[in-house]
Amino acid sequence: MSKKYKIIILIVFVVCFTGCSKSSSNIENYLNSGSQIDLIAKDIMPNLDDLPEYQNITYKYTHRSIFVFESDSVALIVNYDDKTFKREKQKLAGKYIFLDENYDLNDYESEDIIPEYEFTINSYTFKVVVGKDNTQFPKSFGMIGTSEEKKSIAYLYFYDMDLDYIGEKNDRYPMANFVKKYFQYDF
Repeated sequence: MSKKYKIIILIVFVVCFTGCSKSSSNIENYLNSGSQIDLIAKDIMPNLDDLPEYQNITYKYTHRSIFVFESDSVALIVNYDDKTFKREKQKLAGKYIFLDENYDLNDYESEDIIPEYEFTINSYTFKVVVGKDNTQFPKSFGMIGTSEEKKSIAYLYFYDMDLDYIGEKNDRYPMANFVKKYFQYDF
């Protein structure tokens, strides 16, 4: 086999097993990526028209593909002035129900499906949302984080129908590592 074909085979092999990812930060594409996540994330993600006046807004859609496995994530980070942040943070408790314990399928499972219902990344404290009909832990679910320091609320939604659990057995920060890996946003 010629050297040219060996290189092509090696490149295909590396791409299949390391995967590819694409992302978009164009707010015009918010919940309009053309993927399944657009519809199911609407249970958790806010409507842009319903947001009060904000100082800054950041959007990030990420699609990851490794061999035949695909995942999608959406992040919307909204920064407010102090007064608006406090008001919006208070509204979260009335609008969402959050997990209050780690989530597993049953007593016979050795792994928690959602190993941490609350976790921190830098100045953000995240909570896992008990969603509506589209929530299927850990395959399809949302998280909301707040940062007192940045006066910011981060809305996250994840979708991957092949994912069975989050984190490894001895992972000290499974949810934080999960968010860093799949959302590719520097909180």
